[in-house]
Amino acid sequence: MKNKIPSYIKRILRALNTNGYEAYLVGGAVRDLLLDIEPGDFDVTTSAHPEQVLEICRQENWRTVDNLGNNFGCVIAIVEDVPVEITTFRGEAYGYDAHKPEKVWYCETLREDLSRRDFTVNAMALDIDGKLYDYFGGQQDLQNKILRTVGKASKRYEEDALRMFRACRFVAQLGFNYEQEENLLPPFGMEGTPYYLEKNFQFPVERCAGLSLERVKKELDKMLVSKYAGNGLMLFMATGLANATCRVKENGAFTEIPILPELEHLVGLHQNPRFHCYDTWEHTLTAIDNSPRDLEIRWALLLHDIGKGLPDVRKLNKEGQPSDHGHEAKSAELAREILARLRYPEKFSKLLVWLVAEHMRFAPMLVTGEKTLLRWVRSEATSGTFRNQKEMTIAYEKLVEIFLADMGATHAAKNPQLMSEGRHLGEQVVNLARERMPVVAGDLNISGKDLLELIPQGQIKNFLAYLLERVQSGNLPNQKEALLSAMKKSFEKQQSLLK
Repeated sequence: MKNKIPSYIKRILRALNTNGYEAYLVGGAVRDLLLDIEPGDFDVTTSAHPEQVLEICRQENWRTVDNLGNNFGCVIAIVEDVPVEITTFRGEAYGYDAHKPEKVWYCETLREDLSRRDFTVNAMALDIDGKLYDYFGGQQDLQNKILRTVGKASKRYEEDALRMFRACRFVAQLGFNYEQEENLLPPFGMEGTPYYLEKNFQFPVERCAGLSLERVKKELDKMLVSKYAGNGLMLFMATGLANATCRVKENGAFTEIPILPELEHLVGLHQNPRFHCYDTWEHTLTAIDNSPRDLEIRWALLLHDIGKGLPDVRKLNKEGQPSDHGHEAKSAELAREILARLRYPEKFSKLLVWLVAEHMRFAPMLVTGEKTLLRWVRSEATSGTFRNQKEMTIAYEKLVEIFLADMGATHAAKNPQLMSEGRHLGEQVVNLARERMPVVAGDLNISGKDLLELIPQGQIKNFLAYLLERVQSGNLPNQKEALLSAMKKSFEKQQSLLK
């Protein structure tokens, strides 16, 4: 382990040790090193108080950011151009605020410091020689792929409500099973599926009301793009976090924000067994895990079927099986409301709503073929939805991934030929968007300068619009020579009519 510690961390540990203080690499970096994963960052804990840390940094000529006013006991040192948090051993007590400690004090030992941390796998430390300090069984939990809190889960979550979301996120990132000894609930999910929870757990979700929306969103986003996102989302749903609320401060007052209650009705929601092997919620989780770890794609998949089962959507077909025809429109409507409520940027939300609204368009085109695809792409190019051809192409690339992930979460996954046809259809539509369908005049393979050699400057805008319409209609290839020829003919015809 000693050789895995970066040189700049060793310099910090050595400087603190040389001056008579304990110092350790701590937290998530230790966990990741034990898992042979490259840590995202490295934190140091020490017996030295902040003023002593600052003095050592001055001796070593390390630039520092004195953060004492905002984060008690923490100094940020810039060593080898890398910022590192150096935090004094400390204890914490929480009050009304669901994430920020009400009281913080210095403590004397490493064990005391580690005892305040969230999960056993995050409550380990390494010294400069690579010796591991593990007072709460974190290494064994890593080996057994278990996530559990340091001490009673209820106490840890009452202290800091964000830890409930972090539990789901770590399950999603690590693929571990979550465990706690208290507040057990009956099993959750469809028995025999990959997401079935043999044990469920009661979380004090009412504490989430004191969390900021921004912190909750960060945890949701990290969870969604994780390798085992479906497992994390299952815990998120099972423990009631989807139906919890958080808050946002606006104009000096707090507003309560529901997190994702629109997902709850998907659990156990029956689907037509002719096409589906899971209920709607576990179908959603499977689709997410089938997809690239792209935030926009995964948010769209999380919301793509939320319209299913609702009274104005759910019907029965002639065989008496559920049918949710048109659910994509209702899902897109709800997605727009959810993303606005959660304060996601307009550009992000606009794309997601489009992806949700369009995710069912591919299925009938497996039969109708390229002509229908071309009409679809043309209608999107002229709709004003996209700013340019590149933006539209990226949107279609994401939509194809959503279509394939969705398709792969049904019985179609066991039909290689059907999946292959779906991939081919996706390639076709992306190629049409990229190669044959400009969105604005700037996407044409010709410039105003090229036209200026042939026509007056005042007419360039009108002629570019004419060429764009012809290319979009499929009557003219987007090639420079063809565009110049078409423009020249049109201009000459215009001039002859004026004579």
